[in-house]
Amino acid sequence: MRRSLNHPKHHLRKINMVVASQGAAQVVLLTQIPLIVERCGLSLASIGGLVALGTFCLMIAGPLWGEMGDRVGRKPVLLAGLTGALLAQCLFVALLVAMSQGYLEESNALIALAISRVIYGLNAAAIYPCCQAWAIDLGEPEKRLSILSGLSAAANLGRGLGPLLALPALLAGALWPLAWLILLPFITLVLTAGLPKGKSYIAETESSENSSLPPGALALFATALLGTVSVGQLQVVMGPALKDLYGLSAMGASSATAVLLAAVAICGFLVQIGLVRKLKAPQMSFMLGVSSLCTGTILLSSTLGSLLAAAGLLIFVVGIAFLVPGYSALLSQANRRGGRLFGFLSLMHTGGYTIGFAIGGWLYERDPQQPLLGLLVSVSLIALFALLSSIISKKKKVGQTQYTAR
Repeated sequence: MRRSLNHPKHHLRKINMVVASQGAAQVVLLTQIPLIVERCGLSLASIGGLVALGTFCLMIAGPLWGEMGDRVGRKPVLLAGLTGALLAQCLFVALLVAMSQGYLEESNALIALAISRVIYGLNAAAIYPCCQAWAIDLGEPEKRLSILSGLSAAANLGRGLGPLLALPALLAGALWPLAWLILLPFITLVLTAGLPKGKSYIAETESSENSSLPPGALALFATALLGTVSVGQLQVVMGPALKDLYGLSAMGASSATAVLLAAVAICGFLVQIGLVRKLKAPQMSFMLGVSSLCTGTILLSSTLGSLLAAAGLLIFVVGIAFLVPGYSALLSQANRRGGRLFGFLSLMHTGGYTIGFAIGGWLYERDPQQPLLGLLVSVSLIALFALLSSIISKKKKVGQTQYTAR
């Protein structure tokens, strides 16, 4: 029994739970925005600014935490990040409760709320890069795709379960779901404390070959950025499109959006657990993701306004489920310093979502008759960069083969 608890698979399950908890916490906060507006007196613009501030800090701090994880080890860095995130969430929730009870007004609490989101963003940025690099450290090299698809599936599962966690808490009171913002990071802190110390890689002792990026890495990073730009655009226009094109009321569109987002997260989880983890070649997962993404986008854009659009959305989600672990595994193949790499990948993901939200909303207001125009453009660029990455990778392999033959 003792040996099984120290088995790498047991540790990987704990890391997956940490990632799932982080995904759930993000969704719990998003589901409570209407109640925060009503009970705390915060304007929607103020909440949007606070979320954007935290996201910006999350984006810039990811590579730094990843680099620290390479140097001093995954466990101490992840523990530090989780501790800071927990303290920030405690401050954030305490301020919101004080506002709901009338002890604080928005003008007095806004600066403190902003500080709490800055602290949270700077510390929570450690979670994904450290977990991804740590999971790769614990696993076998040939199982990178399976490991990374498991982590991505865990994040999707957390996003799908987030609303289900919030619903029972609502029975206790309007703001009780916010308790999950404290409870979830506390649970992940306990889980992380029970993990073994991760590896560390010191820049001075590693060769340039071990720290080099795989061929076509820039194209893969561009694909990661554009993939989240695509998802961000789709998420931001989903509610307005349901209202304008399907004749739903504002409340109906909001409810339908919540249901669709939960269904999408669960669908991604099932695909990654049932299909992606069984693949052995990251390139296969990557190309399946690109082709499914293109097919789903074309079908979705051409049938939007009818029920057939659901099929396009499903194929789009399947594409993302294949794409993300595919390019993540390809990028990590030739690089020992996984923390730094996954930190930059986290930067691409967070930046992509931010760009997608901004572009999607702007394009929809500018031309509501073509709500998915930006999505079509970004997915077309994904196909272009995927082709470029494939060509560069093949040329590199041919060059290495010729060099070996000599």
